[in-house]
Amino acid sequence: MIRQISSVFLRSVVNKFPLPWWERVGVRGQRKYQSPLPQSSPIEGEEVLNRPATPKYVWMFLLAFVVVFAPHFTGAQSAKEKVRVALGSISVNTSVIPVGHQYGIFAKYGVDLEPIYMGGGMNSLAAVTSNSVQFLSAGSTATISARLGGVDITMLTVQSNTLEYSIFASPDIKTPQDLKGKIVTGTRPGASADSAFRLVLRKWGMEPGKDVIFISVGDSQQGRMNALHRGSVSATALTPPFSGMARQLGFRELVDLRKTDIEYAGSSIAGMAGYIKSHPQLVENFLKGYIESLHYFRTQKEQTVSGIMKFMKMNDRARAEEGYEYYVDLMPVMPYASNNGIRAVLQFLAAGQPKAATAKPEEFYDNSFLKKIEDSGFTKTLAKRP
Repeated sequence: MIRQISSVFLRSVVNKFPLPWWERVGVRGQRKYQSPLPQSSPIEGEEVLNRPATPKYVWMFLLAFVVVFAPHFTGAQSAKEKVRVALGSISVNTSVIPVGHQYGIFAKYGVDLEPIYMGGGMNSLAAVTSNSVQFLSAGSTATISARLGGVDITMLTVQSNTLEYSIFASPDIKTPQDLKGKIVTGTRPGASADSAFRLVLRKWGMEPGKDVIFISVGDSQQGRMNALHRGSVSATALTPPFSGMARQLGFRELVDLRKTDIEYAGSSIAGMAGYIKSHPQLVENFLKGYIESLHYFRTQKEQTVSGIMKFMKMNDRARAEEGYEYYVDLMPVMPYASNNGIRAVLQFLAAGQPKAATAKPEEFYDNSFLKKIEDSGFTKTLAKRP
């Protein structure tokens, strides 16, 4: 480290003062520098070392520089620790983190971010529990279910406490009751789309897996859309831009879950409790980047739409704008988890995990980081930015 800093500092000195002071020539009382020979231009390697010996006072200054500033260089490097985030889906809803990353928002807070799509449910959970990734950005159902099962994972945010899906079905399905005996998909068990679909089926008086058959498909929304279009399934849960495509292709929208009175903890960011405890500053910096990314989504439409198109590999700007308009009002200023939203998830899980019936919602999340950030006035400074 000291050798690297010495090399950088020495080159900067040579660039500014190409010749030592005793080789400068005075002209009419003013000092000028002699033009250095071509071979003496400051470059890496031997040419610099072949210069006349560096004066003693430069080395003394350099030593003082290293003593004073080396700790700061070390701190900056540790703050740039690589942070990987597993994304549960490729959608406008989950684009907040990738779009923030694209525009350098996380880097502002010293976070070297890498968003990675891994799919919902157990795929992403396996990555975060094995420490292959540091954070999980996905539906809260799988995270809460894992904690009920003994995994020491904690939610740090909840992006929305509203179900953000529409249920689309083939044209022959005229009412929800027509789904009885049919095959449907919500991607994978534990994924947010799967949980939303199963929850609304229960609201309609049907038992998922018994009255309606669920199958798993890959590739998130694209896979669900393909399965519906091919006729492999009779219904699925979609969000923009795929919901707009489904509508245009003639599929029937049975319900827009945003317009129901169902309160439910949706997309969340979670991490292993041990990692969160051992990296408090990094967690805080990451969450600052996330909060500013939410602000950016709400206030910078043109750049956000372009970022959505890049993240989702879309060419149709109108579709991307449709997705933006669908979600923009759902983006919170501070993404706090709520007891009511998590309680709804626990009630949903109770049929398969009896512990959920008596579990307390506050056992599953930690709002302390968000509270500290908000109390510092961080969100007020965002509101003042152009």
